[in-house]
Amino acid sequence: MTVADPRSIACDILNSLDAGRSTLDGLITEKFDPVFLAMDRRDRNFTYALVYGVLRTRGKLDWIIHRFSKSGIQKIDPPVLNILRCALFQIFSMDRIPPSAAVNTAVSLSKKTAPQWVVRFVNGLLRNIIRNQADITWPDRTADPLLWLSVEESFPLWMVDRWTKRFGLEQTHALCRFYNRIPPVAMRTNTLKVSRKTLAAAVLPVADSVDFTPYSPEGILVTGLKAHIQEMDAFAKGWFQVQDEAAQLVSHAVAPHSGETVMDACAGLGGKTGHLAQLMKNAGTITAMDSHTGRLEKLEIQLARLGVSIASIFHHDLNQALDRKHHLLYDRVLIDAPCSGTGVIRRNPDTRWSVTPDDFIRYRENQQRYIDNVSACVRPGGTLVYAVCSIEPEETDDVVSGFLKTHPEFTAMPISGIPDSFPLAADAAGGRLRILSHVHQMDGFFIAAFKKNE
Repeated sequence: MTVADPRSIACDILNSLDAGRSTLDGLITEKFDPVFLAMDRRDRNFTYALVYGVLRTRGKLDWIIHRFSKSGIQKIDPPVLNILRCALFQIFSMDRIPPSAAVNTAVSLSKKTAPQWVVRFVNGLLRNIIRNQADITWPDRTADPLLWLSVEESFPLWMVDRWTKRFGLEQTHALCRFYNRIPPVAMRTNTLKVSRKTLAAAVLPVADSVDFTPYSPEGILVTGLKAHIQEMDAFAKGWFQVQDEAAQLVSHAVAPHSGETVMDACAGLGGKTGHLAQLMKNAGTITAMDSHTGRLEKLEIQLARLGVSIASIFHHDLNQALDRKHHLLYDRVLIDAPCSGTGVIRRNPDTRWSVTPDDFIRYRENQQRYIDNVSACVRPGGTLVYAVCSIEPEETDDVVSGFLKTHPEFTAMPISGIPDSFPLAADAAGGRLRILSHVHQMDGFFIAAFKKNE
């Protein structure tokens, strides 16, 4: 792999995803960010376009490959399959790439890792598809609407079937279409240092457009960003964090006040920790907890960049109960629990191909254990907020219902703190808020709020 070879880098990323080594975000952050920083902007953008484009259209690309491969797609080695996918995405979706160039580079890539007969297979298959692309047959929308939608929008058939049973075919189609859009870069203004208007003005010279988020009072949406995030002067100054509008609304649902004691129980890289500190005007105390020491180290760096001084870092695995010194201590506890991520497929298109139905059960069991353990930390009269970037009932309603059954000391409370302009769902008064991407035009989230009895 060389910096000058975007196609090779793209295939390397896709192969790593197939091997189950990490999520796309994790791979780029941990392995490929230094590579991207060393690339010129054109090659970097081309690599991103290939990776995200293949992941968003993989179902349709695989349908084409299967139609033209005599042995079927199942017998093609994954690295060869990713070479074919990248080539076909260039042929069908990138107008500036001549088909012959896509074929030639695919052949060159296959020569590096595959025997000669595979090289001939790649060359012959791609040229056959180009010659006969007008004859490709697609699933019939009327005869088999689920298969049609699965191929048309490139989602696994089981996922389309699952969502259709809950939302109906048209709403599921709208959801899939939204997830396939290229999202803007969402930034949350660090109001401890700067105003949203000033941040927008600073970002605009390196973007095609900058707009305010419609609901979050701190957010901006950036399209056509021409600089790497970490190279931006506004980033170095700590003026913003990258965070979708839906995730920003989670911290507003916690609604912390200056001087309070707050726990961010699954802090991760600290997007919500920084936001909570902003809402508290950097007055009070925040315990930012996570089970991953690497994330906590990065979190500490981010909090210093943002100028957050009220947060302390705490390493703990929520599979285990917390020490009694944390019990009954916190005015507000947020648990943004690890989940399947089916609400953020727009930004993480690899999720659709990595998650399985069994994962929803596994995540639910973990989430129930985590919320049980952190609930002991809420003081009488305090607030517990549970959030996941999932739209699946196992990880949302099932967790909430199970928690209320086993914890009579808590009651569901209305979601408060959300900006008045946001169209709250009817069940928000009952302590549950669902953010659906195709309805609210942002990432999908579920938020539930509980009050601990006095």
